[in-house]
Amino acid sequence: MGAVHGVHLKYIAMSAASAVGAYRYNGRLDDPSLPLLEQPAFDAATLCLLIYCAIVHGLIASLFVARRGEWILGKRPADGVVPIWSFIVFAAFHLPTWLYTMVHTQISKREGVPVASEVVPGWWIGGCYAAELGRKKWAATIDLTTEFTEGCYSESERYLLLRCWDGVPPSPRDIERAARVAAEASARGDVMVHCAHGKGRSTCVMVACLVRAGLFPTWREAFAAVKPKRKGVKLNKKMTTALDQWQTMFPSQKGA
Repeated sequence: MGAVHGVHLKYIAMSAASAVGAYRYNGRLDDPSLPLLEQPAFDAATLCLLIYCAIVHGLIASLFVARRGEWILGKRPADGVVPIWSFIVFAAFHLPTWLYTMVHTQISKREGVPVASEVVPGWWIGGCYAAELGRKKWAATIDLTTEFTEGCYSESERYLLLRCWDGVPPSPRDIERAARVAAEASARGDVMVHCAHGKGRSTCVMVACLVRAGLFPTWREAFAAVKPKRKGVKLNKKMTTALDQWQTMFPSQKGA
């Protein structure tokens, strides 16, 4: 939910708050010894909602830490759509994530940070609202989110989804996969690499794309060039480690 570092802590906090709320609410019932189904309807529904929120946030936090399970939200690699059932089943996750991202994006706009920025000619880093740029065509869009339906799909000649939890980078092999797709597409037009806010996941993949396209010899030099072009871009320890591993596994060769 926006921050590159310690994102999972937000979900742990929400899970703990919901669990404590459920425990205290249960203690305030007229007769806590009654089975849940025998409680008054409002009390039973409130208690179930708190328990549901605690379970969902606890599950998501666990998957963040494990760096796996992105498929659970159901986002489709073919077109980047998050299905309706996901919004129903995981509403406790989607609602605060959507609300936080919307508010954060509006605040960023007022601070002069656009929905997407051209960090090198023809190469764009953006957030999940990047479609607001109104571009008619992207040669390729690399989508790093697992939580938002893709807005640039219909304008993209090539679309690649690498589902990642916020603050978690793709594997070195997936970084290379994205870098190759982007490098090949760049000959046909502009390339968009985006995550939720255009700060962490997108930056991690973008610097590899620039290296693979032959624009910089190392990801660190690419990052040094990108950083002044978009306020707030950053890489956490997991991302720098993944990029170091990627560069070792896939040495840069122009056009490779």
